[in-house]
Amino acid sequence: MTVQLVLGVQLPASATLEAFVGDVNAEARASIAQIIAGRAERLYLAGPEASGKTHLLQAACRAVGDAGKRSCYLPLGQVRQRLQPLIENLAEMDCVCIDDIDVIAGQREAEIALVGLSDALRARGSRLVAAGSRLPRELGLALPDLATRLAWGGAVCCRALDDDDKIALLVERGAQRGMTLPEPTARWILKHADSDVPTLMATLDTLDRASLAAQRRLTIPFVKQALDTV
Repeated sequence: MTVQLVLGVQLPASATLEAFVGDVNAEARASIAQIIAGRAERLYLAGPEASGKTHLLQAACRAVGDAGKRSCYLPLGQVRQRLQPLIENLAEMDCVCIDDIDVIAGQREAEIALVGLSDALRARGSRLVAAGSRLPRELGLALPDLATRLAWGGAVCCRALDDDDKIALLVERGAQRGMTLPEPTARWILKHADSDVPTLMATLDTLDRASLAAQRRLTIPFVKQALDTV
């Protein structure tokens, strides 16, 4: 794998295209598959938190790296203070995946650096995938040129997961941990716990520890008992 990680940012084991769950964002998944296959060079993903954007960017980064190419995942929310020196080292990448574009909106120097990176990658025929909460023209960028470059390959809007997708996500993530989470139990969790994705993943962590400690299956009575003690 030829993946460049910045400032200790690690790609989670679940960051693969195969592990991406959610029919509601099938178009975004298919578009990332085109990037990974080298049939597209540019893509912008727009959407709210927990709609799968970060997962797809990280999956693209990992897949390109697994193919022997040089790739980098750049979460602007975590590297904003060191953005410009980092960007200077990315022009030779085969694929750069930039998350949280919103963070640098209105910061002229940072935007200029991203325009330069975009142009350098395009000149090499390298891939660039970016994501933000809104479409490029709606981000309040200081440089119209950056908004134009982010939209060069087209934009796909990601939507928050619906209940069926959240249930599928719980079951899939459980399976990745070696847990058998029956669908009725997953539905019970969704109905009785906070249903935002980060909280659901934290609930899964709790149940993973509880089931290992008690050597119990994830039945609804056991899950209720485990969550009542938190």
